[in-house]
Amino acid sequence: MLRSLLLVSLFLLNFSVDANPRYSDPDGCLSCHAYEGLNFVDENGVFRSATIDASHYASSLHGSVPCKDCHREVIDYPHKVENTEVDCGASCHIEEPSEGVKYSHDVIHEEMDKSVHADGWYKGLTGGNRLEELETEQDPSCRRCHSNTSYIAETQLEKFKDAFDHAETECGNCHQGKAWMGQFGGHILRRFVGRRWNNIENNAMCIECHGDIEAMREVKQEDKKTLEKHPPSERFVQSSESYTKTLHGRLIDANSDFGASCIDCHAPDGWKHEIRAYTDKQSASHPDNLGESCGQSNCHAYTKKPGNEGFTMTDMHSLSLLGLSSIDQPLADKDLWQSNWFRSMWPLMIAGIVFTIGSLIWWLFYRTDKKILAILGGNRFERVMIGRKPKKARAKAAPRKPRVEKKAAPTSPVEELESTTSNQAASKSEAEKTPKKPDDSEA
Repeated sequence: MLRSLLLVSLFLLNFSVDANPRYSDPDGCLSCHAYEGLNFVDENGVFRSATIDASHYASSLHGSVPCKDCHREVIDYPHKVENTEVDCGASCHIEEPSEGVKYSHDVIHEEMDKSVHADGWYKGLTGGNRLEELETEQDPSCRRCHSNTSYIAETQLEKFKDAFDHAETECGNCHQGKAWMGQFGGHILRRFVGRRWNNIENNAMCIECHGDIEAMREVKQEDKKTLEKHPPSERFVQSSESYTKTLHGRLIDANSDFGASCIDCHAPDGWKHEIRAYTDKQSASHPDNLGESCGQSNCHAYTKKPGNEGFTMTDMHSLSLLGLSSIDQPLADKDLWQSNWFRSMWPLMIAGIVFTIGSLIWWLFYRTDKKILAILGGNRFERVMIGRKPKKARAKAAPRKPRVEKKAAPTSPVEELESTTSNQAASKSEAEKTPKKPDDSEA
């Protein structure tokens, strides 16, 4: 009896945990859209595809969502193309698995409304207005950052397979069938892998816009007080380039986990969309909040303690990190003049100018072909390094020789004869004046 009850219990348990096959197409949309080659070019010249890969869709994040939950304007068949547009900013009816509440993009909208990207197109964004967005929008939209790629990015697939190579064995003991693997494998399990993008991919999204220097120079920023628009500062224009010169940027380029990405500093909390200007007191990059931002998990924990404000005030976008040739008008930029590196350069510039002027004066008025020794240390250099007496000591020790005037050579036979006779007479007179040494015979 006990054995029979145990078998019945195991059967009921297996029945309860086995995922039932799901059917996410109750309206029969895939009866047409599952065919390949349903491509067309719309009136704006944009290439569109109406083909849906059923297996891919079933394993995606929206695999459990019937088509008409998003394509709400489609009522009749055949339907018009304009009725198929989907506003990704609209509320959804999916229950978030971990909390059992309906998921909505409204929380993202709330963050975007407070962000510097608030003027971006993130409401009413559909597949049909892509060209209009590119031609008219300065600020980024949802589509510009969130491309239409697989839910698990290709760069994360190896990490996903390594972390969940046991999914079909250990998990499959209870949760069997493609229904469970399709519904939960592409959504819930992916969360355990970590973020969808690594830091390099995070920065790539920001650099795609902020790395375009010419495009950044055309940006118009609005003054919150006067509501007047003005050109951006050079510090803003060069923000991407200056960041790559810092230790954080270099670590990320080296694929290190210790480098902080743009989002890590500018939007560390929430849904990572509330990127405020550093002048905003609620911004994560505001001077009053840098201790908390820099001291977040696995970062600089000591910045939360008093006395470490000097470290947190390190400018990660200082123009002094760049060469002057890469800046449009370096001498007219206020941010560069306020840099301590730029201020410390002035004494060196003044010394260089004095040296240049002095060298020019010497070259024009005091230049000589004689050997020149330094005024300070020149004599010591000759004595110690070369091993000879200095110039002044040699001049005192050397006896002066009488100066002998050289006569011009005779130019004719008569002058040559007179010169020879004169020399002989001079020699004879010199011999007579010189006393002779007595020899032994005379003694």
